[in-house]
Amino acid sequence: MKVEFRTELITERLYRVEMPGNVFGYLIKGDKRGAVIDTGFGLGSLRSFVEPMLDGLPYDVILTHGHFDHAGGAAEFERVWLDERDLPLAAEHTQPGLRLGALRRDYPAIEETDLIGAKSEGYLPLRPGQVFDLGGETLRIVDLSGHTLGNVGILFEKERILLAGDACCSFTLFFGGGGSRTIREYRDTLMRLWEIYGDRFDTVLYSHPHNYGGPEVISQMIRLCDEILAGTDDHIPMMGLFGGETFIAKKTGPGGRRPDGEIANLQYTKDNL
Repeated sequence: MKVEFRTELITERLYRVEMPGNVFGYLIKGDKRGAVIDTGFGLGSLRSFVEPMLDGLPYDVILTHGHFDHAGGAAEFERVWLDERDLPLAAEHTQPGLRLGALRRDYPAIEETDLIGAKSEGYLPLRPGQVFDLGGETLRIVDLSGHTLGNVGILFEKERILLAGDACCSFTLFFGGGGSRTIREYRDTLMRLWEIYGDRFDTVLYSHPHNYGGPEVISQMIRLCDEILAGTDDHIPMMGLFGGETFIAKKTGPGGRRPDGEIANLQYTKDNL
Protein backbone atom coordinates (compact mmCIF):
# COMPACT_ATOMS: atom_id res chain seq x y z
CA MET A 1 0.00 0.00 0.00
CA LYS A 2 1.36 3.40 -0.97
CA VAL A 3 1.25 6.01 1.78
CA GLU A 4 2.69 9.49 2.16
CA PHE A 5 4.74 11.24 4.82
CA ARG A 6 4.85 15.03 4.92
CA THR A 7 6.98 17.51 6.82
CA GLU A 8 6.60 21.02 8.15
CA LEU A 9 9.56 23.09 9.30
CA ILE A 10 8.94 24.39 12.83
CA THR A 11 12.35 26.00 13.45
CA GLU A 12 15.67 25.87 11.61
CA ARG A 13 16.39 22.52 13.28
CA LEU A 14 12.99 21.03 14.06
CA TYR A 15 10.54 19.36 11.68
CA ARG A 16 7.08 18.01 12.27
CA VAL A 17 6.48 14.76 10.40
CA GLU A 18 2.90 13.91 9.43
CA MET A 19 2.55 10.13 9.36
CA PRO A 20 -0.26 7.87 8.09
CA GLY A 21 -3.08 7.57 10.59
CA ASN A 22 -3.35 11.26 11.53
CA VAL A 23 -0.44 11.30 13.98
CA PHE A 24 2.63 13.53 14.06
CA GLY A 25 6.21 12.79 14.99
CA TYR A 26 9.17 15.13 15.06
CA LEU A 27 12.69 15.18 13.70
CA ILE A 28 15.45 17.43 14.99
CA LYS A 29 18.93 17.92 13.55
CA GLY A 30 21.80 18.99 15.76
CA ASP A 31 25.35 19.74 14.65
CA LYS A 32 26.54 16.26 15.67
CA ARG A 33 23.47 14.03 15.99
CA GLY A 34 19.80 13.90 15.16
CA ALA A 35 16.71 12.54 16.87
CA VAL A 36 13.44 11.10 15.56
CA ILE A 37 10.59 11.36 18.05
CA ASP A 38 7.81 8.76 17.74
CA THR A 39 7.30 6.35 14.86
CA GLY A 40 3.57 6.37 14.14
CA PHE A 41 1.56 3.25 13.36
CA GLY A 42 4.29 1.61 11.32
CA LEU A 43 2.36 1.97 8.05
CA GLY A 44 4.96 2.72 5.39
CA SER A 45 8.68 3.16 5.97
CA LEU A 46 9.36 6.13 8.23
CA ARG A 47 13.06 5.23 8.22
CA SER A 48 13.30 5.58 4.44
CA PHE A 49 11.65 8.98 4.73
CA VAL A 50 13.66 10.53 7.57
CA GLU A 51 17.18 9.27 6.89
CA PRO A 52 17.70 11.43 3.76
CA MET A 53 16.61 14.44 5.84
CA LEU A 54 19.33 13.68 8.42
CA ASP A 55 22.13 14.06 5.84
CA GLY A 56 24.12 11.16 7.26
CA LEU A 57 23.94 12.25 10.91
CA PRO A 58 23.83 9.46 13.51
CA TYR A 59 20.52 9.56 15.33
CA ASP A 60 18.37 8.11 18.08
CA VAL A 61 14.66 7.33 18.10
CA ILE A 62 12.83 8.51 21.22
CA LEU A 63 9.30 7.32 21.98
CA THR A 64 7.07 9.56 24.08
CA HIS A 65 5.04 6.48 25.10
CA GLY A 66 4.12 2.96 24.05
CA HIS A 67 0.75 3.34 22.29
CA PHE A 68 0.32 1.85 18.81
CA ASP A 69 0.22 5.21 17.02
CA HIS A 70 3.57 6.25 18.52
CA ALA A 71 5.57 3.03 18.85
CA GLY A 72 4.09 1.11 15.91
CA GLY A 73 7.04 1.72 13.57
CA ALA A 74 9.79 1.20 16.15
CA ALA A 75 10.97 -2.14 14.72
CA GLU A 76 12.52 -0.31 11.74
CA PHE A 77 15.15 1.29 13.97
CA GLU A 78 18.11 0.05 16.04
CA ARG A 79 18.46 2.71 18.76
CA VAL A 80 14.99 3.18 20.22
CA TRP A 81 14.52 4.72 23.67
CA LEU A 82 11.38 4.08 25.75
CA ASP A 83 10.56 4.59 29.42
CA GLU A 84 10.65 1.16 31.07
CA ARG A 85 7.23 1.75 32.63
CA ASP A 86 5.74 1.52 29.12
CA LEU A 87 7.53 -1.64 27.99
CA PRO A 88 4.51 -3.95 28.57
CA LEU A 89 2.27 -1.46 26.77
CA ALA A 90 4.58 -1.27 23.74
CA ALA A 91 4.87 -5.07 23.58
CA GLU A 92 1.07 -5.25 23.30
CA HIS A 93 0.45 -2.21 21.11
CA THR A 94 3.08 -2.89 18.47
CA GLN A 95 1.40 -6.17 17.55
CA PRO A 96 -0.06 -5.91 14.02
CA GLY A 97 -3.60 -6.94 14.92
CA LEU A 98 -4.23 -3.99 17.20
CA ARG A 99 -2.76 -1.54 14.72
CA LEU A 100 -4.81 -2.97 11.86
CA GLY A 101 -8.03 -2.44 13.78
CA ALA A 102 -7.18 1.18 14.45
CA LEU A 103 -6.11 1.93 10.87
CA ARG A 104 -8.92 0.26 8.93
CA ARG A 105 -11.26 3.19 9.45
CA ASP A 106 -9.03 5.33 7.20
CA TYR A 107 -7.43 2.50 5.18
CA PRO A 108 -10.14 -0.14 4.59
CA ALA A 109 -7.91 -2.22 2.28
CA ILE A 110 -4.95 -2.41 4.65
CA GLU A 111 -3.36 -5.81 5.27
CA GLU A 112 -0.88 -7.00 7.88
CA THR A 113 1.84 -7.13 5.22
CA ASP A 114 1.52 -3.34 4.88
CA LEU A 115 2.74 -2.85 8.44
CA ILE A 116 6.21 -2.77 9.97
CA GLY A 117 6.64 -5.78 12.27
CA ALA A 118 6.28 -5.66 16.05
CA LYS A 119 9.07 -4.56 18.38
CA SER A 120 8.52 -6.23 21.73
CA GLU A 121 12.07 -6.02 23.12
CA GLY A 122 15.45 -4.36 22.65
CA TYR A 123 14.47 -0.86 23.77
CA LEU A 124 17.02 1.39 25.44
CA PRO A 125 15.92 2.65 28.90
CA LEU A 126 14.60 6.21 28.77
CA ARG A 127 14.38 8.10 32.07
CA PRO A 128 13.14 11.54 33.17
CA GLY A 129 16.11 13.86 33.53
CA GLN A 130 18.03 12.15 30.73
CA VAL A 131 19.76 14.51 28.30
CA PHE A 132 20.52 14.04 24.60
CA ASP A 133 23.24 16.46 23.44
CA LEU A 134 22.84 16.80 19.69
CA GLY A 135 25.34 19.62 19.29
CA GLY A 136 23.71 23.05 19.16
CA GLU A 137 20.56 21.68 20.81
CA THR A 138 19.89 19.65 23.92
CA LEU A 139 16.85 17.44 24.48
CA ARG A 140 15.84 16.92 28.10
CA ILE A 141 13.40 14.14 28.99
CA VAL A 142 10.71 15.20 31.48
CA ASP A 143 8.13 13.12 33.32
CA LEU A 144 4.62 13.56 31.89
CA SER A 145 3.15 10.27 33.06
CA GLY A 146 -0.62 10.13 33.22
CA HIS A 147 -1.91 9.28 29.75
CA THR A 148 0.30 6.19 30.13
CA LEU A 149 2.41 5.05 33.06
CA GLY A 150 5.66 5.93 31.31
CA ASN A 151 4.64 8.92 29.21
CA VAL A 152 7.44 11.48 28.82
CA GLY A 153 7.71 14.95 27.38
CA ILE A 154 10.73 16.36 25.58
CA LEU A 155 12.13 19.80 26.29
CA PHE A 156 14.08 21.36 23.43
CA GLU A 157 16.21 23.55 25.64
CA LYS A 158 17.70 25.99 23.12
CA GLU A 159 14.45 26.32 21.19
CA ARG A 160 12.45 26.74 24.43
CA ILE A 161 9.84 24.25 23.21
CA LEU A 162 8.11 21.49 25.16
CA LEU A 163 6.80 18.51 23.22
CA ALA A 164 3.87 17.33 25.33
CA GLY A 165 2.61 14.83 22.74
CA ASP A 166 -0.60 13.19 23.97
CA ALA A 167 0.20 13.88 27.62
CA CYS A 168 -1.34 17.34 28.06
CA CYS A 169 -3.52 18.65 25.25
CA SER A 170 -7.08 19.34 24.14
CA PHE A 171 -8.13 15.66 24.25
CA THR A 172 -5.85 13.91 26.74
CA LEU A 173 -7.14 10.37 27.23
CA PHE A 174 -6.95 8.40 30.46
CA PHE A 175 -7.69 4.69 30.48
CA GLY A 176 -9.08 2.40 33.16
CA GLY A 177 -7.69 -0.86 34.45
CA GLY A 178 -4.37 0.60 35.51
CA GLY A 179 -3.44 1.79 32.01
CA SER A 180 -3.17 5.42 33.14
CA ARG A 181 -2.31 7.29 36.33
CA THR A 182 -4.91 8.61 38.73
CA ILE A 183 -6.00 12.20 38.33
CA ARG A 184 -4.22 13.15 41.56
CA GLU A 185 -0.96 11.52 40.45
CA TYR A 186 -1.21 13.30 37.11
CA ARG A 187 -1.86 16.64 38.79
CA ASP A 188 1.20 16.16 40.99
CA THR A 189 3.30 15.35 37.92
CA LEU A 190 2.15 18.52 36.17
CA MET A 191 2.85 20.57 39.30
CA ARG A 192 6.43 19.23 39.44
CA LEU A 193 6.91 19.93 35.74
CA TRP A 194 5.70 23.49 36.16
CA GLU A 195 7.80 24.14 39.26
CA ILE A 196 11.00 22.83 37.68
CA TYR A 197 10.66 23.73 34.01
CA GLY A 198 7.84 26.28 33.75
CA ASP A 199 10.20 29.13 32.93
CA ARG A 200 12.10 27.13 30.30
CA PHE A 201 9.60 26.87 27.44
CA ASP A 202 7.43 29.30 25.48
CA THR A 203 5.72 26.88 23.09
CA VAL A 204 4.03 23.50 23.52
CA LEU A 205 3.75 20.98 20.66
CA TYR A 206 1.37 18.05 20.37
CA SER A 207 1.14 14.75 18.49
CA HIS A 208 -2.28 15.27 16.91
CA PRO A 209 -4.08 18.38 15.63
CA HIS A 210 -4.19 20.95 17.10
CA ASN A 211 -0.39 21.15 17.12
CA TYR A 212 0.68 24.46 18.67
CA GLY A 213 -0.01 26.14 21.97
CA GLY A 214 1.51 28.08 24.79
CA PRO A 215 2.59 27.04 28.28
CA GLU A 216 -0.83 27.98 29.67
CA VAL A 217 -2.06 24.47 28.81
CA ILE A 218 -0.16 23.16 31.85
CA SER A 219 -1.83 25.46 34.37
CA GLN A 220 -5.19 24.90 32.67
CA MET A 221 -4.83 21.14 33.06
CA ILE A 222 -3.83 21.48 36.72
CA ARG A 223 -7.02 23.51 37.36
CA LEU A 224 -9.03 20.94 35.44
CA CYS A 225 -7.65 18.12 37.60
CA ASP A 226 -8.68 20.10 40.68
CA GLU A 227 -12.22 20.41 39.28
CA ILE A 228 -12.41 16.69 38.53
CA LEU A 229 -11.21 15.81 42.03
CA ALA A 230 -13.75 18.23 43.55
CA GLY A 231 -16.56 16.89 41.35
CA THR A 232 -17.19 20.30 39.75
CA ASP A 233 -16.18 19.46 36.16
CA ASP A 234 -18.84 18.94 33.47
CA HIS A 235 -18.48 15.12 33.82
CA ILE A 236 -20.03 14.35 30.42
CA PRO A 237 -20.54 10.58 29.78
CA MET A 238 -18.93 9.23 26.62
CA MET A 239 -18.04 5.79 25.26
CA GLY A 240 -14.31 5.14 25.63
CA LEU A 241 -11.87 4.50 22.80
CA PHE A 242 -11.67 0.80 23.71
CA GLY A 243 -15.23 0.58 25.07
CA GLY A 244 -16.45 1.17 28.60
CA GLU A 245 -17.80 4.28 30.28
CA THR A 246 -15.66 7.41 30.36
CA PHE A 247 -16.30 11.08 31.10
CA ILE A 248 -15.24 14.28 29.36
CA ALA A 249 -14.21 16.93 31.88
CA LYS A 250 -15.34 19.93 29.80
CA LYS A 251 -17.98 20.22 27.13
CA THR A 252 -16.73 20.71 23.60
CA GLY A 253 -17.95 22.49 20.51
CA PRO A 254 -17.22 22.06 16.80
CA GLY A 255 -13.87 20.38 16.17
CA GLY A 256 -13.77 18.98 19.68
CA ARG A 257 -12.47 22.20 21.24
CA ARG A 258 -13.75 23.91 24.37
CA PRO A 259 -16.08 26.84 23.56
CA ASP A 260 -14.65 28.85 26.48
CA GLY A 261 -11.36 29.20 24.57
CA GLU A 262 -9.19 27.17 26.93
CA ILE A 263 -7.20 24.26 25.51
CA ALA A 264 -6.88 21.58 28.18
CA ASN A 265 -9.44 18.79 28.30
CA LEU A 266 -9.40 15.30 29.75
CA GLN A 267 -11.33 12.09 29.12
CA TYR A 268 -11.19 9.80 32.14
CA THR A 269 -12.74 6.76 33.81
CA LYS A 270 -13.94 6.02 37.34
CA ASP A 271 -10.70 4.07 37.84
CA ASN A 272 -8.73 7.30 37.48
CA LEU A 273 -10.52 9.04 40.37
